[in-house]
Amino acid sequence: MALFERDDVATVYGNCVTCGRDTRSHVLEKAKYEEYTAEVVTARSDDYANNSWEETEEVTKVRKVTEAVVACHSCWLKRHEEVKEMMLKDYQKWEASPQTYFSKIHVVTEICHAYDFPVELKAMRYLISIMKESVNQ
Repeated sequence: MALFERDDVATVYGNCVTCGRDTRSHVLEKAKYEEYTAEVVTARSDDYANNSWEETEEVTKVRKVTEAVVACHSCWLKRHEEVKEMMLKDYQKWEASPQTYFSKIHVVTEICHAYDFPVELKAMRYLISIMKESVNQ
């Protein structure tokens, strides 16, 4: 069955991906769920009845398949600083020759997307658009 995320369920505490501390400060990836069908007994005969009978009904239930990936705030801040420093140092090189630094741009973009750094993600998406334009020409 297909996996899906639920917005109606709060993220439970999990271990930070970096330091292992219990947290739910920053959800990097939501928990994944799947649906399954189960039979539920809706009515049953009396224990002393001559003929025992049981009424069942198929219901759709949901179970968690994978836990959420979370980061504590101190590790999130540390990662944010690392990305800001890297961009401050290398962004001019990346902008001048984005094809040369494609893999680095891709990795930093994925980090910005996962950790939800909106300003940095916007700058990285600009570099990706430059790369796409150069490929189309």
